Amino acid sequence: MRFFPFIVSATILGGAVLPQAMAQPSIPSTTVAFAKGASSASFNGKLQGKSVDARDYVVRARAGQMMTVLMESKSTSAYFNVLPPNSDEALFRGEVSGDKRWLGALPESGEYRVRVFLNRAAARQGRVANYKLNISVVN
Repeated sequence: MRFFPFIVSATILGGAVLPQAMAQPSIPSTTVAFAKGASSASFNGKLQGKSVDARDYVVRARAGQMMTVLMESKSTSAYFNVLPPNSDEALFRGEVSGDKRWLGALPESGEYRVRVFLNRAAARQGRVANYKLNISVVN
């Protein structure tokens, strides 16, 4: 029974630490709604490290449709990813490709997220990036 206090202490300590380690900050999101008869929408935004270093734009689309995303920013630290429905594994990773334009056929129907973000170093330094984002979806 000498191990009992150690087990209880480890369990209590582990329980106190675990929820904090698992908690992730929520990313603000904007639902993309195309105007009647339009197939694209534009958004102006601002990312600021240490406060809002990412934003999701949620687009409802069908399998087989083509999506184009174009991001304009003077910042070399601002990028975007395209995430398929119910997944955090990106179809496109802007920081890896170095590109701020993506065109692709959508593999499934559902809500896609275009995640605009500052790279980690810029976010930690509190840098600011203004951007314009254009998203279009066509058959």
